Amino acid sequence: MKESSALAVLNSDAGTYEKAMACDALGAVGTAMAVPALATLLADEKLHDYARDGLERIGDPAASKALLDSLATREGNLRTGVIIPLGDRGDAAAVPALAAIATAGGDDKPATAAALSSLGKIATEESAKAILAVLASGDASAQDAASHAALTAAQRM
Repeated sequence: MKESSALAVLNSDAGTYEKAMACDALGAVGTAMAVPALATLLADEKLHDYARDGLERIGDPAASKALLDSLATREGNLRTGVIIPLGDRGDAAAVPALAAIATAGGDDKPATAAALSSLGKIATEESAKAILAVLASGDASAQDAASHAALTAAQRM
């Protein structure tokens, strides 16, 4: 499917399945032009996963920016879902936001664990400092996730 065709599907009244397939296609052929349409779907409960997967595979920096920008407006599973591709993309620009989530503590354990995992995948000096901060003073579940993240970061560094 061409980018223009996939975008036409997303901008139509097509069903969930057709839109999911369009998101997948945009992950393969999409450019910066596809990012706004996919970013809009990050708020859609049914299409969120497809949209973030599409954004994760688009090599343009606009895709990283869209994922990062959406952190401020997402909660729960939608927020955790946006954290994961930032690490998979190796997006060093996301480290400050991910470090804030990882070190904040609180009740959102999945977001904390995802942020730590992403920091380990990014594997910069700054991300390693955030991981070490959680190892030093985080709660038990955060320390467990930080241990895994530290091993990932060490392997990648």
